[in-house]
Amino acid sequence: MVMWKSSRILKGIFVFLAVILLLSPPLSAKRASFEQYLQELHAAGKERVIVKFNNQPDKSTIAKYNAKLIRELKIINALVCEIDQTAIEKLRQQSNIKYVSPDTLIGIPQSTRIKVKQQTFATLLYQGSAPIRWENLATGLNAKSAWDNYGLDGNTVKIAFLDTGINYGADPLWPMPNLSANYIGGSDFIDDDSNPMPYIHPTNWELTEYHGTMMASNCLGTGISIVVGTAYNTSYYSLRILSGPDATGPLSNAIAALEWCLDPDGNPNTTDDRPDIINMSFGTYDGGGPFWPYDKADLEAACNAAYEAGIILLAASGNDGYSYSAWPASFANVISVGGHAEDQTLYSYEGGSSNGGADIISSGAKICTVSPENYWFWVWGTSTSAAHVSGLIALQLQYARQNNVQPNNGYLWEVMKHAAHHLTGQAYDPVYQGSGKVYAAQTDANDANIGSIDLMAANWPISYDFNFSDYAFTEPNYPIYLTGTDINQTITLTNLTDVLGNAVETIENLVVTATYIYCDEPNEPNLAGDSNITFPVITLLEPNEVNSITLNWVYALPANAAPGLVKTKLALEFNFAGNPRIIKITFNEPNSFWYAAIPADLDLSNTVDFLDFSEFSTYWQQTDCSESNNWCNGADINHSSAIDLSDLSILAENWLRGL
Repeated sequence: MVMWKSSRILKGIFVFLAVILLLSPPLSAKRASFEQYLQELHAAGKERVIVKFNNQPDKSTIAKYNAKLIRELKIINALVCEIDQTAIEKLRQQSNIKYVSPDTLIGIPQSTRIKVKQQTFATLLYQGSAPIRWENLATGLNAKSAWDNYGLDGNTVKIAFLDTGINYGADPLWPMPNLSANYIGGSDFIDDDSNPMPYIHPTNWELTEYHGTMMASNCLGTGISIVVGTAYNTSYYSLRILSGPDATGPLSNAIAALEWCLDPDGNPNTTDDRPDIINMSFGTYDGGGPFWPYDKADLEAACNAAYEAGIILLAASGNDGYSYSAWPASFANVISVGGHAEDQTLYSYEGGSSNGGADIISSGAKICTVSPENYWFWVWGTSTSAAHVSGLIALQLQYARQNNVQPNNGYLWEVMKHAAHHLTGQAYDPVYQGSGKVYAAQTDANDANIGSIDLMAANWPISYDFNFSDYAFTEPNYPIYLTGTDINQTITLTNLTDVLGNAVETIENLVVTATYIYCDEPNEPNLAGDSNITFPVITLLEPNEVNSITLNWVYALPANAAPGLVKTKLALEFNFAGNPRIIKITFNEPNSFWYAAIPADLDLSNTVDFLDFSEFSTYWQQTDCSESNNWCNGADINHSSAIDLSDLSILAENWLRGL
């Protein structure tokens, strides 16, 4: 949701461009306003409705009343159709119908703007040449420190924008180099086609659908134009669900777009095409009508389906100063994002201000953005706040992937929330600030504002220290376990929330699973035998090192196990006390590596040969071998503290077997 600063347009801007556009071929037809469509529909005595069925939707039921089918919403067992107003009550009486409700209008609050100037096209990808404005510096969420300190840019992450469509550069009349490189597809639910370009009026910018392009620019603009997005190399989908300069559309479009996000390529057997993040910078309030409870339940069900599929959802809290957020931001599984200004106070401008009920707040005042015509101007509103936080989540997810961490959406949510800081410019109010202002990373070691990426780098909220015992020897710096012997391993878990983050939390219902896998052969099956170990549930893990818990296990390494470097993959699942959100994190820790070796293979070549015999001979008949001196580099094969005929027998046996 965005408000615009109203003023006169600067005189004499690019008159020649307007002339060229008037002489150019017409733009592809786009419905200019959904509200206009509704007015025409009502004038014809018809209504657009959502028909909810008790079970699977039955198209023959609505066909009885000559209804025109718009689309099916499998996610809520419903059909969207146009129907004569006189037939609605008859349709409601059908036994397989749960309810019939008008397709509620959703959108962006009415607003105005100023077009400051046109930015001429540049040819540089972001390398620091485009201005980095306050929203990505320390006064904002400090994304620049995440770029600089951790090398992050949002690569490998996908975001879906449910909005007015985005100028992704498909129309030669309106090139958009800032957003063209990372567009990966989308859909237009207003005009029911595959081209989610917004409507761009050739001469009157007040009729252009600007909102979606603005949001994408602030979230992931590459810096080719004047805007650098928070995660400037993130891929994105554009889903046009709103239309017209007032950015309105039907509730069913939002539900259909959420359903689309669950299967973008139409192949239910693939899931890697799903967006990681859904940005919803729109909202609606309780209209008080009899059908609102149904509408709200349907939208929430669609949001929940996306969340349960592993997608993280964010929405703007709203710009009206209410003590609660608009929907979908108010839903439990959607992050409600409020806005703050550069002076570290809540965003407030010309009668509008950030709504309460926010989970967190981010940059939302006097934000420089780009329109579909590639003009730049200032905007105010929680829409931009949500766009910036979507970019921050993309940076968090990229960091996780680069560091062999597999988090669920609950973890991404909680680590961001726990890195939030109370605003310094005004008294803390949890209703309007939530957990506080989000922050990506410290500028340097003297910066007290630890960010969410910093917490991830410090293994928040649980440290996990591996220790090994009874191994044969170490080489090179890995504990070596011989096939046919036992692995003895412990892990110490510590709740770090008393020293990291801004909230001390008790961890509940902690489930720990350890899995042994070959780290150099990712397609190989697990080690033979039972290599998955799930420990009894840890009911509570209190903060502070004195409350650490150590888990011990012994695993029999089969004699026929293939030798090689192995890692312990650790999976944690838990929630914080009083918080039902499940957090899942899987780690591949460097200090969990160990080596499975054939007895007498002293040089770890996976073969017992002359080189092993040569190494063995160096220590022959040495009698001071023990664990403290690495069993004489493993030459004391049977750990008798002496290298003797028994060890030579083991070496010869494996040599003769051709190992």
